[in-house]
Order: sequence, then structure tokens, then C-alpha cells
Amino acid sequence: MTDLPLYTADACRAIDAKAMQPVAAGGLGISGQVLMQRAAQFALDTLLSRCPNARLISIVCGKGNNAGDGYWVALLAKQLGLDVQLIAVGTTQQLTGDALIACQRATAAGIFAEAADSPIRSSVVVDALLGTGIRGAPRPGYAEAIEAINAVKPDNADNADKGFVLSIDLPSGLNADTGAATLAVKADVTVSFIARKIGLYTGKGPALCGERLFNDLGVSETLASPHPSVPLRRWRSSLMPALPLDAFKQQRGHVLIVGGCKGMGGAAILAGEAALRSGAGLVTVATHEANLSGLLARLPEAMWVDPLGTDAEQSLSAASARASVVVLGPGLGRGAWAQRVLAAMARYDGPLVVDADGLYWLADPELGSTLRARKATLFLTPHVGEAARLLQRTVDEILRDPPQAVVDMVEQFDATCLLKGPGTVIGTSEGLAICGHGNPGMASAGMGDVLAGLVGSMIAQQPSSPDTAFATAVLLHSAAADQAAIEIGMRGLTAGSIITHIAALLRQEQGV
Repeated sequence: MTDLPLYTADACRAIDAKAMQPVAAGGLGISGQVLMQRAAQFALDTLLSRCPNARLISIVCGKGNNAGDGYWVALLAKQLGLDVQLIAVGTTQQLTGDALIACQRATAAGIFAEAADSPIRSSVVVDALLGTGIRGAPRPGYAEAIEAINAVKPDNADNADKGFVLSIDLPSGLNADTGAATLAVKADVTVSFIARKIGLYTGKGPALCGERLFNDLGVSETLASPHPSVPLRRWRSSLMPALPLDAFKQQRGHVLIVGGCKGMGGAAILAGEAALRSGAGLVTVATHEANLSGLLARLPEAMWVDPLGTDAEQSLSAASARASVVVLGPGLGRGAWAQRVLAAMARYDGPLVVDADGLYWLADPELGSTLRARKATLFLTPHVGEAARLLQRTVDEILRDPPQAVVDMVEQFDATCLLKGPGTVIGTSEGLAICGHGNPGMASAGMGDVLAGLVGSMIAQQPSSPDTAFATAVLLHSAAADQAAIEIGMRGLTAGSIITHIAALLRQEQGV
């Protein structure tokens, strides 16, 4: 599957406007009413396919073009013989342009809007409240309408009593650019049109949208091509270079995992196993000596060094000199042992992947200075809390604009990085991308350690294109988690269980 372009709200509005321009001006000459009717027909068809027994539909409209789509849904539903309840937030005097025309058509057909505070009478609801223009919290009137829509399908209801909500364009209250939301509709299905919006695929977008369906309404992709986009990327085996028939282990790269203080050895071992099972030729784990027996039992293929040992040939310095890439952080800890390990890493200036407690130390004004002063590229893998510490912001500030947080980390740390979460945002020298895989089962211990080892492995195997390798690791990790969830379920998903699925996806690369 090819990557899908995602666009900002401004770009989507510009594409819409271009489609309505005359053909002589480079547009398609499609009227706004035709686009609204096409959007409404797709929305209604989708709704009836999911709720075939619906006899009454409640449609909640605002006052923008999104409302125009809602009025058209009402008109088409009535023509099919369905009962329609139309609730309007705002007055018809506030409608303009195509939305006003759509309202007038609905009124002429005998569909009259009820007041905003009218109870929603159907368990099947169309959300046509707010479009792409919202920034921040919904204003009074809209906030109450959103809460009323969400009350149609309470979380504690029996399945038989749950309502069904379809959002047009995007769930009302969701920021189309960032995926942020303070109060928003939680939809079962979201239908979007003409161009896909960034916010539907990252941040709170995936949780609020439900099933995402798209229809271009007959608008050619060529109208979108002049506008910048963010790719929604998916794993495919062609991202990995083929193994040469005369491959040898040094050629496949040497990954050094540094972490695993006393009592936290599992993190470093998981990272090492992920690196080996994804194709690294050699893996060394520099971890506390208390973890050695566990390492030998779980991963006999890996080598071990005591990161604070006195043997010069088996020191952390010697191991890092042999490594293609170092992964710092899984299980490193935040105590004195970790500080001494960081000091032993001071001379290493090769590719460095920083994860978990490594990110904690990177954010430290004093102890992180050595890591920040390095000449080689940093590869950072934070979750929201770690990103907040790195950028000296609150978690809420990060969640308000995840893509911008990644841009800021790339610039501030001169790094390639990501921000973990639904619709993980990836930032490389090629710009931003969003991961098109992942599931809630990944919110479990050790998942980041597996990703860190996988990132190290991919970079070790593709040293000439580390940014590509970084993105490949993110896609492979989440795609493997999705495959594992199909087999064992999301609730039972563990970090270790996805490692075999990583190997299985890589097996597709050469068909063996």
C-alpha cells in the first residue's frame, strides 16, 4: 500500500475552493451544492449500511459548511421516507453561502430545525456541528450539543442500548491539524471528503473518529498536489534492503544496548532480543552484572560487558568503539549507577539512540550536556511525558500540538525523533510523517524497549540512510503489534510477544 498524503485544514479549504472554480481557471467547475449533495449521499449511505433498521435520524447542525452537509443529509433521508429530527445550534440568519442554500432546500421540503437545547430523540445521530475551523475548546452552545451527542452512547450502556454516531468531515471539537481536543464528539464512523486531514490520524483523532471512511467526491488528486502534505506511512517489506548472498555478521551491523540497572535487566534484554531478531549481525548488552544470568538464559546469542568493569578490553568504551550504533536507556535507571554509566559513555560519538531513562538524563541540564554536545546524530524515541521534560513544557502543551512538538525536538536537539502515541509522529530530515499502524494493546511495559532495540538494529543495517532506517523501525514495530493483536488480542499483548511477529514480517522481505 502506498503512503497516503494528509493535509492541513487550510490546504483542504483551498482544494475545495479550487474544485469549485471554473474549468478555465484550472478548477473543476463543481458547484458547492453538488459537493455537499455528494458528501451527504455518501454519509447517508454509510449510516444506513451500519444502521439498516433506522427509522428516525437526528442530525445536529452548526452554522458553517459542515452544517450544509447536515441539511443535505436531512433532505436525502426524508426523500427515502425516513423520519428526520434536525437540531440547529445558532440561527438560520447566521448561515451563509452554500450552507444557507442547503438549509432553504431542507425547509422547502418541510424539514424545520429545532432549538439547540431540544432533546435528541433518535439513537442514530449525525454530527454536522463543527468543521475544520475549530481551535481550542468549543464555545457555549456547541459544547452542550457535543455533550448531548456523546450522551446518546454512554460508555456503560449494554450493547443493545448503545447509540450510533456518524461525524461528517471530522468529529466536532477535534483540531483538524493537530489531533488535539478538549471536548469532542466520539464517533462510531467519521466520513471525510476530498482530502484527508492530519488530525484524524494522530493525537486524539484515532480514538474520536472510530472507523474512518474517505470519499474524494470526484475531485482529482491533481488539485491537492500543489499543497504540502504529511504522509501517512505503512509498513511494507520493500522498505528493507535485501540481504546479499555473501552477507557476514559484521556487515549486518553491531548494536550495543546500554541499560538495565539492578532489577531492571528485562528492558535491556528485550531491546537486545529485538535487535537480533530483526537482523542485526551482532548485539552486545552492557548491563549490570546481576542481569547476566537472565541474559544468558533468554539471549545466549548476545555478548555482555559490565559497563562499569575495569577490564580495558571488555569495557564500555571498548564495546562502543566496536559498535555500529548504541542504544542508551532501556532500564538504565535514574540513580548513581546510571550516572556512572553516562560518564563512561562520554567519549562515544557515533550514532546514538536514546530511549526511556536515557531521555531522562538527556533532559538534565548538567548531566545531559555531554549527550547534547555530540557531533553524531541523536535518535530520540520519547512518549508524551518524556517529550514534555525534554522541551520543558507540560504534557497538556505537548498534546495540544503533537506534530509541532516533534518539529521542536528535531530542531532543539538536532535529532531524528518521534512522539509515541496513537498516530505516532515521526520527524526526520525529510520532514514529518505519521505512522499508520498501532493499537491500544501497545500501552504495556517494555514496548518502548523493543522499539529502541529495533531502531538500533535498522540503523546498524542501513548506516548510509539512518533516517529511513529510523522510520522503517517505527512502522515495522507497530505493524508487528497489530499482527500480534489479531492472534492473541490487545489485552494480552506483551512486548516480548511482538518480537516473533517482527521476524515474521521481515520474512516476507525475501519470501522465506
